[in-house]
Amino acid sequence: MSLADTATSLLTQFGEAVTVEYPLATPAYDPITGEAQTPSSASTASGFGYPSAYRSGDIDGDIIRANDVRLILQVLDDRPVKGSHVTVNSVKYRVMETQFIRKTGSDVVYICQLRAN
Repeated sequence: MSLADTATSLLTQFGEAVTVEYPLATPAYDPITGEAQTPSSASTASGFGYPSAYRSGDIDGDIIRANDVRLILQVLDDRPVKGSHVTVNSVKYRVMETQFIRKTGSDVVYICQLRAN
């Protein structure tokens, strides 16, 4: 069992169900006509995560605010990116930043900074 599998098992057992909504891709331009091509629709992914508050020492009021949520998220097919939306406990948050924890070249978990819309 890999470390990512162990993390997923623990998050499934002790975490909460979350849904990640990835933003629409930036439209590509046809090099011949110069017209914007319609981007594909936004995609979603479901998984498990562990939401928590930031420690008071981490909150600076600018980058990390008092109501931001720190989410430890299982590895998904696509990493959450800035601007994605995550629904946790029926509350929709915007992803401000994502750190990925890696071991031997593979993602193990994601740590996302979430902010309520």
